[in-house]
Amino acid sequence: MKLRFSLIALFLVSFMSAQQGTFSPYSYFGLGDVAPKSLIENRGMAGVSMLGDSIHMNLQNPAALANLRLTTYAVGANRRASVLSSLEEQIDDTKVDRGHITNLDYLALALPLSPKGAFSFGIMPYSATSYQIGQTRLSMLTDTVRTTFEGSGGINRVFASLGYQLFKGVNAGVLAHYNWGTKESRRLQASDQVQFGTSDQRFSRIKGIDYTSALTVTIPFKFKQSKLNLHTSAVYDFAYQLDASNEQIFGSFLVSTGADREVFNVDLGSLENSQIEMPSKTTLGFGLGKPFHWFIGAEYATQDMSFFKNEFIEPVNSSYEMATSLKVGGYFVPNYNALNGILNRVTYRAGLRIEDTGLRLNQTPIEMVVGSMGFSLPMGSTSADRFSSINVALEYGSRGTTNNGLLKESFFGINIGLSLNDRWFVKRRIN
Repeated sequence: MKLRFSLIALFLVSFMSAQQGTFSPYSYFGLGDVAPKSLIENRGMAGVSMLGDSIHMNLQNPAALANLRLTTYAVGANRRASVLSSLEEQIDDTKVDRGHITNLDYLALALPLSPKGAFSFGIMPYSATSYQIGQTRLSMLTDTVRTTFEGSGGINRVFASLGYQLFKGVNAGVLAHYNWGTKESRRLQASDQVQFGTSDQRFSRIKGIDYTSALTVTIPFKFKQSKLNLHTSAVYDFAYQLDASNEQIFGSFLVSTGADREVFNVDLGSLENSQIEMPSKTTLGFGLGKPFHWFIGAEYATQDMSFFKNEFIEPVNSSYEMATSLKVGGYFVPNYNALNGILNRVTYRAGLRIEDTGLRLNQTPIEMVVGSMGFSLPMGSTSADRFSSINVALEYGSRGTTNNGLLKESFFGINIGLSLNDRWFVKRRIN
């Protein structure tokens, strides 16, 4: 299994660097369309991540990793179909823009270091940029002026996390990401009455490190002869800076063919090397559950996006304020210890996420609502991997609004992942 994992890792890392990631116009803002930082299992519960167990890693909450007892390999991918519409397009359905994207979500490995601690590492996308937006207007001379905004690129990240049990029921953890990638934007403008158009291209090569700390507390108690657990968690993403190496190119092109006429590099001065400021984020969680049977929990996160800063690219008519998100989700297992009937050991999940992204366009809040449901199907056949599973999560949601000349994005996603368990470092009892 170790050899297979290594071969899969080499292939998927190469694939991740080449994937498109998104085609959302909202990827124009900030660092792009930020990818979910969660396992498929958590995504089926709207991303609720406070809960840790002995057979699953945790990509969001490193403290929950301390409960791991088996070496775990995890890989996830998604297929997402989106529909973009404005107020005009809602009236005329033939103008609605549709598309779909397939992406790798993560590739990770976690292993227990002791009965009280575990370590994990892997690779995942941070954000993706890919869009093409057209705008038409009449000039003062009644010429038709067409402006096209295009963007591409993406940021990937490798991570390492450590979770440790401080004492019974209390876990702490730390997580570090190294981020690297590019973001490119291009603005083209042309008029029907002019032979040449103008272009403004901007490139940023981005890199940097960010850190996360976490704490989970589990309190067991009895209620009407049932053994229940009360779960609380706190996750803090520290504020961080990403270094950006920037380049800007002005030029002209022939409207009839699109061929460049002349281009020249802009002297950016102090902006040639800049820093992107990312604000801190705090997530608090509370949940209740019966071990191996059911769980329901909620997480609330706040991030003051008014502290976000990228001086090199500052879109007009946009600003940032406080971002918030509320996630509510849970799972249910009919009979975890069932010897017969695989459906008895299936884990069923569902959740709802309501988010204010903090982004304001034309003074209008950009909000997101996502409902999810999913399941984990056991697939292991031996004592070493009987806890392995195929995980599926379905998501349906929307982002943005058609008010004030904006776009609304509706999407449906199918997320599929594998969680494979193995036992390493077993001491031989018979030589």
